[in-house]
Amino acid sequence: MSKEKFELVFMGGGALLDALGTRLTREPATPKEAVGAAVHALGQALDEHAGHLDDPDAARDQLLAIRSELCAPRPRRLLLFGYISELAFQVRPVGELTEAVEHLRQQVNGYLRGRLGGWSLR
Repeated sequence: MSKEKFELVFMGGGALLDALGTRLTREPATPKEAVGAAVHALGQALDEHAGHLDDPDAARDQLLAIRSELCAPRPRRLLLFGYISELAFQVRPVGELTEAVEHLRQQVNGYLRGRLGGWSLR
């Protein structure tokens, strides 16, 4: 491979890594992205603090149910409210998880307000 081709491939790879890094570290631009980021952060926090929960598998199942409902063509508001409230109850012994669930609730509220017209989870 010639030196010029190698430099071109190297620069192209660097540009791709830069684009991926920017995409992965930027702030969410839409309510849907904000909900996805909140779900992801909550999942990571659940993994980190699983040892402090009475039933970490039940909390993970609740988060899975929330994800599933959010991916539905038309999320059912009351079901989401129930899932998030139950998860908040399950994680209440761990302050960081309680904050993450509340952040998720706020992001879902914003998403539902935009998508379903003014309805919130409170």
